[in-house]
Amino acid sequence: MGRNYLVTAVILLSLILVPGIAQAHSASTFNVIIKQNDLQPGTTQIEYNDTIMWYNADSRENVTQRIVFDADGDGLYNGSEDWDSGEIYQDCTPASNNSSSGCKESFTVWFNGTWGVGEYNYQAISSDGDVQNGTITVIEHIEEVTGPAIGSSFGSFDNQDTSSNEDDDDDGKKQLLLLLAATSALGSIMLIVLLVKRT
Repeated sequence: MGRNYLVTAVILLSLILVPGIAQAHSASTFNVIIKQNDLQPGTTQIEYNDTIMWYNADSRENVTQRIVFDADGDGLYNGSEDWDSGEIYQDCTPASNNSSSGCKESFTVWFNGTWGVGEYNYQAISSDGDVQNGTITVIEHIEEVTGPAIGSSFGSFDNQDTSSNEDDDDDGKKQLLLLLAATSALGSIMLIVLLVKRT
């Protein structure tokens, strides 16, 4: 029982002393539509940790698509860093002649880990030999600024001299923050002492 109090005390103390964690980029999925003679979009810029999903929307009968990327430049798509989606069908419904256990209507690449920041020039190759070129540019995550910059002022001050008042306000704020921090630390120490005494 005493061990539980000690664990609780450590957790409470760490919540006070540990700074907040920065917000991470939440991953997004971007779609690329493969049409008869078009990739939409043909060029895509995403951030690291995002995903691209290709869909076959080529309505020609019995025409499939393949997404390939030749990372090592050997003209084959069998390297450890190459992509080869295999055949992507426009429709995998049971009524389709192409339906089988291996039928797929999309292909996905997650740009994280092996696939990182950089430019990827890939091809969509149709089963009748048409080739379309596409580009994906992966950039580092960019933090979005959601509020005003530090030190921003709003409203009209009509050339008022507020420099001495601002200095006094800053000193007062600093003192208030120091008092709040000291009170929190003292309260945490008292809580820990009480929990240790009870055990």
